[in-house]
Parts: sequence; C-alpha cells; structure tokens
Amino acid sequence: MPMEPEQYYSLAAAAFVVTCVVAAAVRGFHICRPYDRKPDYYYPGRKAVTVIYLTGLLLLPYVFFPESDGAWLLVKAYFLPLELYFLAILLFSYFGSVMHWRKWRRPTLILGGIALLTLLTLLTGPAVALIERGGGGNYDSVRVGNIIILVLGLFMTGVCLFSVRTVLRWTSQIDVEGYSNPEDFPVNFARKMVRMLLVTVVLLWVAALSDNRTVMAVLHLLMCVNAVGLLIQALHPHRHGAPEEEPEAEAQVYTYKLSPAKAKSLAATIRQMVEEERAFLDPHLTLQDVAARCGSNRTYVAGVFKTEFGGFFRYVNTLRLRYADEYQAAHPTASVSELADAAGFGSRQSYYKVKKALEQ
Repeated sequence: MPMEPEQYYSLAAAAFVVTCVVAAAVRGFHICRPYDRKPDYYYPGRKAVTVIYLTGLLLLPYVFFPESDGAWLLVKAYFLPLELYFLAILLFSYFGSVMHWRKWRRPTLILGGIALLTLLTLLTGPAVALIERGGGGNYDSVRVGNIIILVLGLFMTGVCLFSVRTVLRWTSQIDVEGYSNPEDFPVNFARKMVRMLLVTVVLLWVAALSDNRTVMAVLHLLMCVNAVGLLIQALHPHRHGAPEEEPEAEAQVYTYKLSPAKAKSLAATIRQMVEEERAFLDPHLTLQDVAARCGSNRTYVAGVFKTEFGGFFRYVNTLRLRYADEYQAAHPTASVSELADAAGFGSRQSYYKVKKALEQ
C-alpha cells in the first residue's frame, strides 16, 4: 500500500531530527586527541553548535502530526527566522572566539530573544492546532502567523548578513590582528562557512516563499546533508597555532597611552625578542606570545607594534621575507617549501600569501 504524502513529510522531518540529535551527541562528546587538552581553543563555538543541533527536536510535533496546520506553521517558523538566527550565532560563536571579540553576545542574544518571544506570543493561536490530528487550525491566525514569520525572517536575514560581513572583514584584516601567520586565523574555513551560510539562506527563503510541504521535505533532506557536512568540517580543528591563553580580564582597563619613555623601552624589548632573538622564525608566533614574553599587556604591545613597527603582522613577516632572501642566497638549490619552512612561514602557501600582501 503506497504511503500518503503526509507520511513522506513526516519521514523527511524525522530524518532531520535524528541527524540533529546524532550530530549534537558527536559534537558535544567527541574531541580528537591531542586537541582535547585545549577544547575551547581548538573548537571555539562547540557548545553553541551542540545546542543549535538539539533545537531540531522542536520539529517533533510535525513528525507526529504532519497534517496539522499548526505543526506546519511551526516548521516554517523554525526554518526561517530561527534557522537564520542560528546561522549568525554559529559564525559569531566560532570566529568571535578566535578574534577574542565578545561584544556580539549581548546584542545578538537580546535581539534574538525579543524576536523569539514575539514569535511564540503571536503564534499561540495557531499552535493550538498542534494537538489536532486533522489540522483544524484557524485560517486567520495561520495567515497572521505566516506574516510574522516572513517579517522576522527579514529581520534575521539582516542579522545573518551582518555576521557574514563581520567575518569577511576579519579575513581581510588579519594583518592588523594578533596573528603573524595567515594560517593561524582559519581564513579558508571562514570563507567556506560564509559560502555555506549564504547558500543556506537562499534555500531557506525558497522553501518559505514556496509555502509547499514537498519543497519543505526536500529542504529537510538538504539540511541533513548540511548538518553532516558541518559536523565533518568541525571535527578537525582549523587552528594551527599553539593554544594561547585568553587575555586577562584586567587587561581591558588599560585604555590610556604609554608614556614616550615606556613606549620606547617596550619597543626595544620587542625588537630584541622578535628580531635579535629570532622569535619571528616561530611560524605560529602571536601577539599574545610577544606580550607574555615581554611581561607586558597585550593592548600596550599592540599599540607599540602599530606606532613603532607598522603593525605586528607587517613587522614579523618583513623579517621573515628578509631572512628568506638571505637563506636563498646561502642555499641557492633550496626548494620554496624548504625556504618557507626555514623562514618561519610554515608552508609554501603562507609564504606566497604574505609575499603578495606585503609587496602590494
């Protein structure tokens, strides 16, 4: 006996729910060694990803009552404003942690909370239909619910695109951040995540505007693939440097400038450490490393790099390029990979990226 269309819709939703639960379990409990010693460094945003996967359980009413208007409205609410909101949280929780940028948390959570509260409040009427096997939802309340979903979807799309813009700005400004090697900021992973997010946004809007259960069932299956793909990408850490300690909270209170004498003294200390002691040959040297070894505050050190040396990234990699030229002169038969490794770039790709960036 052939299955009814509603049964296909239920199976597609069930596949998505099961995929989410399994992905949440793997992401929450599995950490590859030796990265389990510093999970917050190598897997930033891991807790947020786990919680977001678990929200797939919200679709259980649709799994059991796929014919219900209220359950259908719940699915559309999940796959537009909620999913868009989760995508923004994914980007911010991961790359915000990498950049030590926490300002996203309060406004994003407040805006998301307001939107979710509005959604739940205004969908109270349609939600009553969740317990009615035959649907029976009130047409007017369902129509109002659809309008609310679209309006909140537009709002969350704006939040999502803001997160994309922020991450792309970080990928283009790694030269002014605390990393001496482009590979230590997961640029390729960031761009891959942005592309995945933008494709997902398009799919979500296509499903929402079609208002068709068959299209939504296809979206369920595509989101299963998306969830598994994201999980596979996240299992291996995309940060290559040694774990650096979080800056002390007290460091945030140093907002005034160093005196000229202290700035000059700190610059001399930095030059001795980075240049004379050849710390620049460490392929994963970070601004935080320099600050710790100089016994100074990260904010002070960053300011001195900017004013005295033209920036951390530029100074360190200028020294590396100079050393690479010297090494090549001394070893004319050396390969580019050997040259890059000897000069502290870590890889041929990083050598070419830095060389291109600094010679523009």
